Amino acid sequence: MSSQINYSLQKKLPTGFTLIELAMVLTTIGILLGGVMKASAMIENRQIQKDFQALQSFQAAYMLYKDQYGSMPGKDPDKPGRLLTTLSTEPEPTQGLFYDLHRSGFIHSVNPKPQIGTAFKSTWGGSSGENYGLIAQQNQICITEVDVDLGKWLEMKMDDANRSSGEMEYTLSGSQLCMRLQ
Repeated sequence: MSSQINYSLQKKLPTGFTLIELAMVLTTIGILLGGVMKASAMIENRQIQKDFQALQSFQAAYMLYKDQYGSMPGKDPDKPGRLLTTLSTEPEPTQGLFYDLHRSGFIHSVNPKPQIGTAFKSTWGGSSGENYGLIAQQNQICITEVDVDLGKWLEMKMDDANRSSGEMEYTLSGSQLCMRLQ
């Protein structure tokens, strides 16, 4: 009988977590996730800024080249006044805007790479198709395969908030974000 009495007098130890401990863990996880999301947004904003600055740099280099050499860089030999369509991802270019600007010292790399798309593209805006740009009848520099929402946001922040007018334009399919080259 004494063993039964001792057993009933023993204190049961609690098992599991208390509500306070669970609340503290969830709060810590929330703070960590918030920090990660903030850092991710900062990185994405920096990538956007770098690519927008790259577009502006290409535009400035394009104008400086024209002033210094008296001709247009990257011109299409078969179509006067138009850019030859070239992608910055071409492995060893021997012609085109990026080649001419790099060869003349106006840009550092013959193969610049965007952060928010797959390639920079220099082109003439004409009929639709992969060898043409978005802005009709204009020479332009584009970033290919840009997210539609990002293109819309950039248009609103950097231009006239109209996707088909102004100095920058983007496609609803997310294929290109383009800036006019004057």
